[in-house]
Amino acid sequence: MTTNHPSISETPDAFIVNGITLHKMKRGQMNTYNPAIIKAIGADLFFQLVAPKDPLPIPDLGFSQAEWDDMEQQLRADQ
Repeated sequence: MTTNHPSISETPDAFIVNGITLHKMKRGQMNTYNPAIIKAIGADLFFQLVAPKDPLPIPDLGFSQAEWDDMEQQLRADQ
């Protein structure tokens, strides 16, 4: 039984996995990845490399508590 240990190096803008360049995600930009690259690297390793390590904070959308309550009430009414 053989174990696959990919060669991974890192630059400021990308990871290089077995010679395949995988660009890092950039906040505030649309990030798209070629499915062939994800398949070549493997989905598990892809997500380990590019997924955020910490939860992303939910931005303050500027709604008052009354507005949040109204939206919650509307959501419950739609169910």
